[in-house]
Amino acid sequence: MNLDLCRIGLCWALCGAIAFAQGPTHPTKSLAEAAAERVVDLPRGCIVTGESKDGVVAFAGAGELPDGSEGSPGDLLFEIGSITKVFNGLLLAQMVVADEVTLEDTVTNLLDPGVTFADERVGAITLLQLVTHTSGLRRLPEDLFQGAEKDDPYAHYDESRMIGYLAKAKLEGEAPFDLSYSNLGAGLLGHLLARKAGQPWEELVRERICKPLGLEDTQVDVSASPRVFAPPYSGKKESHTWSLAALKSAGSLRSTAADLIRFGQAFLDPDSTPLAKAIRLASQPHAGAPSSGGQIGLGIFIGKRDGHTVLNHSGGTGGYRTFIQIEPDAQRVSVVLVNNSEFEPATVLAAQRPKAKKSAKERVEVALEPDELKRFPGVYALDGSARFTVLQREGGLWIRLTGQTFLKAFPMGKDRFFLKVVEAEFQFDSGEGPAGTLTLFQNGNELLAKRSDDPLPVVKFRPPAELKPYTGDYTMIGGAKFEITLRGATLFAKLADQPALPVFEIAEDTFEYDVVEAKLTFTRNDEGTFNGLVLHQNGMTLPAAREKE
Repeated sequence: MNLDLCRIGLCWALCGAIAFAQGPTHPTKSLAEAAAERVVDLPRGCIVTGESKDGVVAFAGAGELPDGSEGSPGDLLFEIGSITKVFNGLLLAQMVVADEVTLEDTVTNLLDPGVTFADERVGAITLLQLVTHTSGLRRLPEDLFQGAEKDDPYAHYDESRMIGYLAKAKLEGEAPFDLSYSNLGAGLLGHLLARKAGQPWEELVRERICKPLGLEDTQVDVSASPRVFAPPYSGKKESHTWSLAALKSAGSLRSTAADLIRFGQAFLDPDSTPLAKAIRLASQPHAGAPSSGGQIGLGIFIGKRDGHTVLNHSGGTGGYRTFIQIEPDAQRVSVVLVNNSEFEPATVLAAQRPKAKKSAKERVEVALEPDELKRFPGVYALDGSARFTVLQREGGLWIRLTGQTFLKAFPMGKDRFFLKVVEAEFQFDSGEGPAGTLTLFQNGNELLAKRSDDPLPVVKFRPPAELKPYTGDYTMIGGAKFEITLRGATLFAKLADQPALPVFEIAEDTFEYDVVEAKLTFTRNDEGTFNGLVLHQNGMTLPAAREKE
């Protein structure tokens, strides 16, 4: 059963309420010091950091290191999730440089000639569109959850099912699309490359990427590895490792901080490696990625911070969260690996950054009349995956970034607003009619979002006391469990080992996600007490019974 492979590839993180993965160009503390500071928020498990500056490498561990890991923390194994996509992109670049494929080769060119498509535009998707998430394919196939195991939701979904789904899939529009993160597209890319080379994808990555770069511990199957595998956790509970089957190239690799530092160093100095041409091709911008503050290469996000280029990617599976950041100008590579799905590694990098000179408390709030706010409400898209939703309520503006809660924005000028809970400012374009753009200023980034045609959601806001009765555990047939919790004045729904996501009330007892097309309807017994919920997704209605307290 699965809602979403979390938001594991987009290079932002839920750092505070609205924040993007950041680390300073000139850090005031080491990554190890930042991890030691942030580990108090880790429910269970450990944080392993790796930092390379001008070739000097340091590894450190904070928290509950597993038994048998008395050696360097840099040798601990973790699932690295969607950092796998960077390896997949570099594999594509290597095969392009070797003249085995081109970036414009299509799905039809590389699949079995017997495969036909209900929508010929699916067959016309190119390798470049797959690796840059501009193919228009969904984040995940709609039939993924059929037959899934609650603890290993991708293991059952093999290549035949993926190709069968694609044969029936239809696109909405013409490619290339705006970036819309797709684990399905990344899985299809790896399948096509493996088919072209005539080898299993994991063997290709080992032979063509890992061995040339000296990455001895990066692989899918680590059962024979002498390294200690950090056990997975979800909050305070033990979790499970994942097997990705057809989507293996979207997030199945396991690795160590030591290997990922070597991998990042290859991007700092391609000429010192056998893959120089491929690395340069992979790290060139190939499409826009507004929600990361920049562009995307072949599988890796490229942004600017304080005027300097930053390459990065995050990762996450049922019990792990990971991050790699490469700063060519500073000759720095930063790696953060966490064996708990309830902790965002980007908060560690953010802790390195000097405190803002001007805090929210020092900003001067001005008064605006309700009529002066009417031009701002709307949905502003960063790209196909991320958007800001701006509502007017309680005499002010409330802003939500996809996958996060609504926060009140305070006016500091006619068109400019700031948040008090995190260091962030928003600038709307000036004018008299509806604002056409919104720009977020945070941590040295400027992210421009444009007004879309999406209708404003009708959200019912309740005080926490009225939301409290919805909280509890709800179990579906097959054993998958929803945990409904309350954070502030927002309900969060956590399905099995997936991350907790906010849900918003759109009708009596009905709450909607904003990261996926899904909603939850809570049911009551004759006494009016909540006794279950129903998940509505992809045309399916899946009930879950509330557990007795």
